[in-house]
Amino acid sequence: MHDKPLPRVRPARPLDTSFVRAFEAAARLGSFTAAARELSLSQSALSRQIQSLEHALGVALFVRDGPRAHLNADGERLAATVRHALQQLDATVDELRAQRRRPRVRITTFASFASLWLMPRLPLFQAEHPEVDIAVEASDRIADLDGSGQDVALRLIRHDSALAQAPGSHALFEEHIAPVCSPRLLAELRRGGGLRTPADLARTTLIADVGTGHGRHQLATHVDALSWPGWFAAIGQTPVQPKSWLQLDFTHQAVQAALAGMGVAMGQMALIRQLLDDGSLVLPLGEARPSGYLYHLVRRVDAAPRAEVDALLAWLQAQLVGTPTAP
Repeated sequence: MHDKPLPRVRPARPLDTSFVRAFEAAARLGSFTAAARELSLSQSALSRQIQSLEHALGVALFVRDGPRAHLNADGERLAATVRHALQQLDATVDELRAQRRRPRVRITTFASFASLWLMPRLPLFQAEHPEVDIAVEASDRIADLDGSGQDVALRLIRHDSALAQAPGSHALFEEHIAPVCSPRLLAELRRGGGLRTPADLARTTLIADVGTGHGRHQLATHVDALSWPGWFAAIGQTPVQPKSWLQLDFTHQAVQAALAGMGVAMGQMALIRQLLDDGSLVLPLGEARPSGYLYHLVRRVDAAPRAEVDALLAWLQAQLVGTPTAP
């Protein structure tokens, strides 16, 4: 911590961008050591850059606590502006560089959709458009596309979410949910009395996609609508206590566990349609129910139109609309 206020000095010229990069790294990582390592600098060199920035501004930005460096109020204010500005700068630089290389489209979507739906179908797009490179960011974090460098987002959000009204967002269809399991597990359960009613779920293992905390809550506000409690509420029955629970972080992990016969999972129909069609998974309790969540395609609106983005959006929309969500 500084012993006395830094003098307010009017800079003779704009801030050195290297100072800003050093500040952003230290603010994000909370450590001068880690920031120096990321920027391939010595810790002393990075500290000098931070000090030069503070003197240029006339205010302190960090409070040192041993090896950690915490932003103070002025630092927090500057960090918010710097992050946004650097994101926009990096995105624009990337776009300019892209003019000299193969066309590329960046798509961001949640991890389970990428694993279960997008990856099996993406070769179809590549066969139709071999000149276009695709970069997929699989993350449950929802971020503003503008200034992010991403071109297209595929989101699963509640119909009443503010995100549903975001610029460039186009609603496709509502997701449906139902219990699913492997044919082998269903045959085993039938030998022991069957799995014909929701009450019969008490005799088996239920596989729960509980999310990873921050990521899952970024995906949607009311996560229960896609879960076992949400399904029991939708059918108007009290949740059963199963023989055991298997809790996993991601939906695609829950699907893999169901395929392995480890229990009954809550299936999202759009994600597992092919597995239902080929008999790898079955619906032991019949009809799927609406979840209140809709798939949205979102296009970045702060970038110039590009033919490769148009092509991917048209292909995605055709593929998604052709994906039935209810049996």
